Amino acid sequence: MTGGMIGGGSNQSQTSFGPNITGTVALGPTIAKAIASQVQVSLANASTIAEKAVGANAHEVAVRIGTVHGFLGYFGLVIDSNNNFHGVLVDPGNGKVLASTQMSIAGMAHGGMGVMEPGMGTMNQGMMSKPYP
Repeated sequence: MTGGMIGGGSNQSQTSFGPNITGTVALGPTIAKAIASQVQVSLANASTIAEKAVGANAHEVAVRIGTVHGFLGYFGLVIDSNNNFHGVLVDPGNGKVLASTQMSIAGMAHGGMGVMEPGMGTMNQGMMSKPYP
């Protein structure tokens, strides 16, 4: 078998491994189901938890789910009553605040919270460098 063709029919859609196939175990939905069974805290509840962690009159500006150090987490951007921004990491399994730090506008613009960049890879450099007590 060379060239990656399986079946050899000219009317079939070809990929590097042969024709376009449909198997019985779809990876995406299977992984999503496994993760969903572990998530006990909703996005809305994570937002409320992040606001309470920052203090009275704090408001969530943005929240999304992603990974840090191989673990799932809700990443919240919260503004406090003095208009200071805070990055808050909430565990989706138990709702505990794993990390919280005040952030500068410059830090956010450079991806400290993953707000300006997709993928959240920069979260490690910004918020996670300061452990939560």
